[in-house]
Amino acid sequence: YMPIIPLVLANGSEGIGTGWASRIPNYDMREIINNIHRMLSGEEPLPMLPNFKGFKGTIDELAKNQYVNIGEVAIIDSTTIEITELPIKTWTQTYKENVLEAMLNGTEKVPPLITDYKEYHTDTTVRFVIKMTEERLREAEAAGLHKVFKLQNLLTCHSMVLFDHVGSLKKYESVQDILKDFFELRMKYYILRKDWLLGMLGAESAKLSNQARFILEKIQGTLVIENRPKKDLIRMLQQMGYDSDPVKAWKDAQEKDAEEDAGEDEEEKEKETTSGPDYNYLLSMPMWFLTKEKKDELCRQRDAKITELNTLKMKAPADLWKEDLAAFTEELEVNKMQIIIYCFLHLVEPYMINIFV
Repeated sequence: YMPIIPLVLANGSEGIGTGWASRIPNYDMREIINNIHRMLSGEEPLPMLPNFKGFKGTIDELAKNQYVNIGEVAIIDSTTIEITELPIKTWTQTYKENVLEAMLNGTEKVPPLITDYKEYHTDTTVRFVIKMTEERLREAEAAGLHKVFKLQNLLTCHSMVLFDHVGSLKKYESVQDILKDFFELRMKYYILRKDWLLGMLGAESAKLSNQARFILEKIQGTLVIENRPKKDLIRMLQQMGYDSDPVKAWKDAQEKDAEEDAGEDEEEKEKETTSGPDYNYLLSMPMWFLTKEKKDELCRQRDAKITELNTLKMKAPADLWKEDLAAFTEELEVNKMQIIIYCFLHLVEPYMINIFV
């Protein structure tokens, strides 16, 4: 199993270990998908800003891998302001204790800045309503409300350290480097995936073709199997060009390749015994398949499988990736639409949609 987008960029990552620390913020999945489409078209990925689901503030880039995230504050009237978003990873209780309480009570050197505050939070939204004198509000506005009320924090990404696909620690200089590393590895597996699908569909189409031919020749009378020894039947089917069970042969080949990759001992390989051709998939077909309905159904299945195989042959590995991305994007949009309908039916404020999507 391998995801179709680098999940470390969608989910973010943060941790510390002996000699290493890592911090990678979250990014918008739609931007990640757009960048993968660019790379599939031979273009370079575009820079991306961190994006946190439900965050209503703004994130601006200051320098390479350095950003500032800003909460939301608005003036309600000449003595009232409203804070509706805190900086990322700032909790309401922590903000109240460390910022608002200090502003309310003041210190020996700093007089109180605000006269009162009320809280109207929900489990998904922030809302502080703060009272202050007109003079203090004018001074705070002149100095910058975001600065005065500590509603902006730095977000640095200078230590993007991850385990690569072979389990070695690797330091990335940019998000684009992570995307490129993932893209190169994932494309190799799409090539392997196409080869695997071609083998599987080829085996399945060969099996259905042999079964359809077997039934047709039995109906036409050109194939007689009644009251004959099994060895003679197998010899006759071989002479007539019927394939030994294609699906079983393909699966056996897959298992053999897996054993070789695992480094199986030569002695173990010598112990393996090879059996003769397997025609049970033909000879064990029930008499019911000789009816017109089952015969026609088998022919339709054969034609559909051959069409599926030919369609796959015409696709490049990149086309398979694009199809997966399109299906994933469609699910994202369906999920977003369901949430919008829910918000409409339950009279949820429109700005809250971003909290869920």
